Amino acid sequence: MAIQKTEAILLRKKDFRETSLILTFFTKGFGKINGIIKGARGSRPRSDANPIFFSLDQIVFYEKRTGGVSIISQCEAQEVFLNILKEWGRASSAYYMLELTDVFTEPEGKSEEVFENLYNSFKSLDSGKEAKSITRFFEIKLLMALGFWPGAGYFKLTKGAMSSVMHLEKESWKAASNMKLTKDVDSEIKGITAKIIEENLDRPLKTVRFLNNN
Repeated sequence: MAIQKTEAILLRKKDFRETSLILTFFTKGFGKINGIIKGARGSRPRSDANPIFFSLDQIVFYEKRTGGVSIISQCEAQEVFLNILKEWGRASSAYYMLELTDVFTEPEGKSEEVFENLYNSFKSLDSGKEAKSITRFFEIKLLMALGFWPGAGYFKLTKGAMSSVMHLEKESWKAASNMKLTKDVDSEIKGITAKIIEENLDRPLKTVRFLNNN
């Protein structure tokens, strides 16, 4: 087993036995990985085994050559996006992004675009950018990175929605995140992203009902 180090964002975690956790990360260098970290729970948890949501972590893990579950030896936060949890709209959007990334990616499918999309979305939400607009940007960027996005020209959109989508397709995250969508444009873009997502999933997303209430 090779020892690897990479930046990572926690997608999912589950208690395992008395002191361990089963974790799913999307990493910058290796895509999605599943692993077990020991000593993260209990009366005396390790200081270097502290996986939390909405943070940029650095993890060290023992990579399994044949796939499957890795052993994660260290997990330390490098950047924490605390402001996401201060507002329910931002928090529900962020949980939705984690679930969408998880269900749309396979273990060991490396994609720096997917990683950067998730990281930049959290940075934008943490800085106070409008949650609904950032969510639309995230959806389109994720679908583009994974090859599910047909391009703006495929859709029949109003002038405002078409202009917004074309801008997002071409611009960097920094430039695109400064856009603020009107209510009508947001609703129009949400309709097409939701349809593509629904067509490519075999089950409804758990976080969608919370997102729709904001």
